[in-house]
Amino acid sequence: MANKEKALAKTGETGYAIVDSPDAHEVMIGAFDQLGVSDFQLGRIKIPAGGGMAWEVESLEGTEVHQSLDVLILAIKGNQKSWWSSSMEEGGGGTPPSCSSKDGVFGFGVNTLDAAPDAAPTKNRCSECAWNQFGSAGAGKACKDHSLLFFFREGSRLPSLLTVPATSQKALQGYILKLIDAGKRAEGCVTRLSLKKAQSQSGITYSTLDLSWVSDLDDEAKAKMVEVSKDFRDRISDFDAFASNDDAN
Repeated sequence: MANKEKALAKTGETGYAIVDSPDAHEVMIGAFDQLGVSDFQLGRIKIPAGGGMAWEVESLEGTEVHQSLDVLILAIKGNQKSWWSSSMEEGGGGTPPSCSSKDGVFGFGVNTLDAAPDAAPTKNRCSECAWNQFGSAGAGKACKDHSLLFFFREGSRLPSLLTVPATSQKALQGYILKLIDAGKRAEGCVTRLSLKKAQSQSGITYSTLDLSWVSDLDDEAKAKMVEVSKDFRDRISDFDAFASNDDAN
């Protein structure tokens, strides 16, 4: 019984403003409805390159470094795909993809290398696209699979966004399946985001996402998070992680 009590985060004492503060849900949804999700500046957190083992988080005080992040998962948007016609070395890094998909079925963009600079984007079936086939980039795919993980950090009233790359998809999926098997909802518990080192077949060291259960929310806090999650998911069906303020205006 003592262990169960220790593993329960109570409403008003969780450390997460979205469930502790009575008006946090209303204020957050109001902000999204007024500004639009695509041009709202969500805080972005990235899996570090080169096998880094710490998260860098931007705050009012500047850049904070954390070995792990304890978060409340708000929503997961899977089946995302992105393809760049130029490699990072050729100037593709930091730019929107040439073609991308929000459902893993159809992509929208210009998915050829010989297209004119002013070529109009088209709707492309992902299963038929050459860039979505293994072998189009070495042993892998040129079109990158990823998921969008939205979550609240401790003390935050607005969600952060982590783009989960293909190398971390199994970790994310495996964790969610474990929660389901244990009768838990991702929105109803505190999840720890950590990092692990991995190495590719060619010897390149990189970081992967590691997720673990920390504690359950109490019934009241869990109900609040389920409601917040539903309201948020209703607003991100057309969310574009690569959109800028200029694109949205």
